Amino acid sequence: MNTPLAWTIRTTLVPVSGTNQVPSAGFWIDLAERLIVLVFYGGLICRLLFPFLHGGEVGGLLLLPSEGLVCLFALLRRPTRVMLRRWQDWGLALAATIAPMLVQPGVGDPIIPLPLGASLLLSGMAIQLHAKLSLGRRFGCVPAHRGLQLGGPYRFVRHPMYAGYLLSHVAFLLMNPTWWNLAAYAFCYALQTPRLLAEEKLLSGDPEYQGYMDRVPYRLVPGLF
Repeated sequence: MNTPLAWTIRTTLVPVSGTNQVPSAGFWIDLAERLIVLVFYGGLICRLLFPFLHGGEVGGLLLLPSEGLVCLFALLRRPTRVMLRRWQDWGLALAATIAPMLVQPGVGDPIIPLPLGASLLLSGMAIQLHAKLSLGRRFGCVPAHRGLQLGGPYRFVRHPMYAGYLLSHVAFLLMNPTWWNLAAYAFCYALQTPRLLAEEKLLSGDPEYQGYMDRVPYRLVPGLF
């Protein structure tokens, strides 16, 4: 086995090939990741729901199903064949996933009309949902090889799910323009780029994915990145 993927598996990955072959450490790490995401999502529910019940705007609540999809697909995902095992990769993926869940409704005036913001946020959700349904149980937070999905929205950009997140997050920020929310999203996307690169480095060990990268040159925004 002298292929790039084989070398990568030997040096940086933990194999997870079946129910009876999952290493105990990998099982507990995977479980911990899911629980952490659920805990932070619960905090987001509290921060968005309580102000709404006390007379807040409904626009902020639209973020709940958007981030809730992360939890749902994380719970339903299937075991992976290979996964990055370095603590840096786990920390990067978890921090980038959790950071958007730290936002809260703003107290100032929205920068854009709420109907426009809600439309943009829902459009981002639709892109996310399409990408996640295309992935099915291949979804995961930490970069892993659970099988390739190269059709559907993946024909246009290599990471349509993250593109949908970006649109939803920009819409929420414009409706809730606070320094706290700006910092949370800035932190998120400062981590998102190296996270994408780590994921692509892993998958590029697969010759099929190398051909896909040649056909689809952009990661998030066609013509830009």
